[in-house]
Amino acid sequence: MKKLILLVGLAITLLSCRAMYGHEAKFVMGMSETEFKEKNKPDFVSATEDGQRIYRTQYVTTGYKFFFFREGKLVRYENGTRPDDYLYIR
Repeated sequence: MKKLILLVGLAITLLSCRAMYGHEAKFVMGMSETEFKEKNKPDFVSATEDGQRIYRTQYVTTGYKFFFFREGKLVRYENGTRPDDYLYIR
């Protein structure tokens, strides 16, 4: 009985940590901007005059990921360590 309680407690702890730290971004190159936003709930960070839009996701183990969209399609992504790294990636 003690082992069962310990196992349940461990499972709850692990699941709560995952909820607190978020989920790894789910994406495929060329996917639409709306599909990406539905699956990931990213932060919008920038739009340029030439139509490029940049979104950011964060996950504890991988840091920040920046996703670049042009004409509504994902064209590239980059990893970063700070929330404003997209300024230096361009």
